[in-house]
Amino acid sequence: MRMAKGILSAWFTLYLIFFGFGGISLAQSEDDSSYQGYKAASQYYLERGMENKLMMKVNVWGAVQKPGSQYVPDGTDLISVISAAGGPIEGAKLSKVRLVRNFDGEKHNMVINVRRCLKKGELELLPEIKPGDTIIVPRSNVSFGKFINVIYHIAVIASVVTLMTD
Repeated sequence: MRMAKGILSAWFTLYLIFFGFGGISLAQSEDDSSYQGYKAASQYYLERGMENKLMMKVNVWGAVQKPGSQYVPDGTDLISVISAAGGPIEGAKLSKVRLVRNFDGEKHNMVINVRRCLKKGELELLPEIKPGDTIIVPRSNVSFGKFINVIYHIAVIASVVTLMTD
């Protein structure tokens, strides 16, 4: 019984340190405007479970399988965030991925050549992802699959015309 009280007391102390004074909440609303004093800490979330990972919300838009808000562990790199969104779809222009970051009330845009970083193994050149970042993966207007599809249809039409004229 005495040991259980000691464990409970230690847990309560840790709770106050991390959640009461640190500004980290297990369940926060989408509007964090009431947490202005704890702005940096309020953008992280604690994932319940065995590992207790510190999670952050980022937005992934554009040419990915599952665009929208993603909750990823703190310290996640750009490639892992795109992977969490299901990865790029066909026609994704990985050479012009945009990172939009709101820093001290100002929006900063960065264009990142993810394709080159992957090809050359220069992953250390990728920027660190922060809570609230928006990653935009643009779509190329022309893709190899679309090109092959057009050629296929032209070949079918040419074959039909050839059969009809013989």
